[in-house]
Amino acid sequence: PCVMGQKRIALAVSEPTAGSDVANLKTTAVEEGDYYVVNGLKKWITCGMFADYFTTAVRTGDEDSGMMGVSLLLIEKKRKGVSVRAMDCMGVKGSGTAYVEFDNVKVPKANLIGDVTILLRNFVTERLGIACQANRFAREALRLSIEHIRKRKVFGKPLERQPVVRY
Repeated sequence: PCVMGQKRIALAVSEPTAGSDVANLKTTAVEEGDYYVVNGLKKWITCGMFADYFTTAVRTGDEDSGMMGVSLLLIEKKRKGVSVRAMDCMGVKGSGTAYVEFDNVKVPKANLIGDVTILLRNFVTERLGIACQANRFAREALRLSIEHIRKRKVFGKPLERQPVVRY
């Protein structure tokens, strides 16, 4: 359903006290029989309001296990104990950024995606993409600025010949 565009997945990693600091995640997934019981709060979850599923970073190891005690679980939004509320984020109203809270959510062990290495590989690709976008946006902003100062006239001469722009 997700590949066909019928369902959506959001990546739920960031927390109020741990952005991309994966080693300090507080959301826990404790084994109980055939399930993990998940508790915690995620924050700044892009598309969280629209998601049907969350690929969720959870602590499956003890608190001292650091990054290697983190795993990824696929958690359905409709599971009992999952609640989602919108964040009021300036300038990104359409992103559906949300808080996602897990309160004693029972997740089948079959929903375990893998360990933290999967997440770290995703971060590398994601951050490279963000760097490329930022570079492109900066280049386009510079191009548009140069185009504008060449067309605009102020105080009787082109803006590009004004000292405030030249220096």
